Amino acid sequence: MTKTKKIALILAVVLLIGALFAACESYKWGPVGSKESDADVINNGSLAVQQGKYLYYVNGMDSTANITKPEDNYFGKASVKGSIMKSEIAEDGSLKNTAVVVPKMFYTAYTGGGIYIFGDWIYYVTPTTKTDNSGVVQVDYLEYMRTKTDGSETQQITMVEGSSIEYVFTDDALLYYVSNTLYKVGYTSDKVDKDATVLAENVTDVLFNTDPVYKKGQSSVQDYVYYTQSYDSDSLISGNKLYATDGGEQILLADSKTYGTDGNDASKDKQFTYTMIKLANEGDNVVVYYSKSSTVNGSSETAGTFAYTFSGNKPAFDKAKEVIVAKDALTSVTHIGLSNGVLVASAATSYIYSVDEKGIQHKETVTFSAAPTVLKADIAEDGVTLYYVISNKLMKRVVTDEVSVEINMSGAEINTTWLAPTFVGDRLFYIDNTYNYTYCMDLGDFVFEPNNVKLLEGKIASGYESSDKTEDGTIPKFMTDTDKETYITNNPKEEE
Repeated sequence: MTKTKKIALILAVVLLIGALFAACESYKWGPVGSKESDADVINNGSLAVQQGKYLYYVNGMDSTANITKPEDNYFGKASVKGSIMKSEIAEDGSLKNTAVVVPKMFYTAYTGGGIYIFGDWIYYVTPTTKTDNSGVVQVDYLEYMRTKTDGSETQQITMVEGSSIEYVFTDDALLYYVSNTLYKVGYTSDKVDKDATVLAENVTDVLFNTDPVYKKGQSSVQDYVYYTQSYDSDSLISGNKLYATDGGEQILLADSKTYGTDGNDASKDKQFTYTMIKLANEGDNVVVYYSKSSTVNGSSETAGTFAYTFSGNKPAFDKAKEVIVAKDALTSVTHIGLSNGVLVASAATSYIYSVDEKGIQHKETVTFSAAPTVLKADIAEDGVTLYYVISNKLMKRVVTDEVSVEINMSGAEINTTWLAPTFVGDRLFYIDNTYNYTYCMDLGDFVFEPNNVKLLEGKIASGYESSDKTEDGTIPKFMTDTDKETYITNNPKEEE
């Protein structure tokens, strides 16, 4: 056999092996329900997302340790635990006609992650099924995917090493942050870009965001990523630069010239290093919190913690509209409306910071029974009601009222170690602390009256089926056999 023929034979074998490997995982699925491509989307980037009359949600938290061979996470063969579900929302808000729409494990260690829906597509993250030379599945590599909302088509967007990568999906691109670099992979309704492109290098902080109500074809400042970028190492300028991007244009918001005059660099004490803290959506606007410091004669000086409210379709920065909320450099904040100050709820004894017109800082104490995990703040004219979790229980308190009491709302065990519990209307979706599936509770069922208190108890979001082995005659329908056995043990039928 000639050398040329040998090479041709080897190539043919390689192509055959590649074809066989590719054929192992089929994405054939559905259709599941119908598509509502033009409907508004509520709650993108979370555990549970609504599009029109459908709710899409992750069916619990599974472990990548359970993926020991590629087929453990093949499309259609993966465990129902961690798959993405689709339910129709009934008139009373309950869920019906539930089915698996993405039969593959959703997973990311990035606690700010979640699923997204734009048009016909569900966007999500899943451990790869690829193996190393020893046959070990490389679950630390995550594949960023999309599947049609009826399950009928699936495409891979990209694959990135690292389970904790920060990311956001937009209606036309995946943006992610790794090794001080902000990347983009674009897509249309039909196809995905072949390669990732670099949006920005020397990035030091990123705050990803998404519009709480996505309306097809509309954009706002809530669709932007806010980030900081350092100067080149040989630059004589101190501090860093503040930017925003929606995946297209990079908009410079503030740099060394912002606090100068006539377009010149400011003095060293006004060349700031911006440290991003948090952002919050408020109405159609987004409030970005950050601290500022400067270096003078080799020493770092803190300017304080600030907030800026961006509005409209495109962010722009006006130093006159910057609000100082604390003289201290805060590291975590909860937005409670700038007129109320800013809440730092990191311990049982927490504080509301504010700075008055004379530049004097005020620090009011807010006491909780333990360090709270804040879920949301309802901001109203008569006060700010905070919903939070302590010791796995849902709690609430009016934090702007010194005499208000902390109220325990639930008997359910809420897990806050992974994707955050999230509200869709008055319904809270969360990972339960016993079985690690997604449960739901309706705040409208809570009763808190004299001599009449009814705590909230969650029910598994994906529904139940009949069983002659449990005390109430039902068992979760979309649950693994192993977990069903545990459920039966915990809820046995009484002996006659």
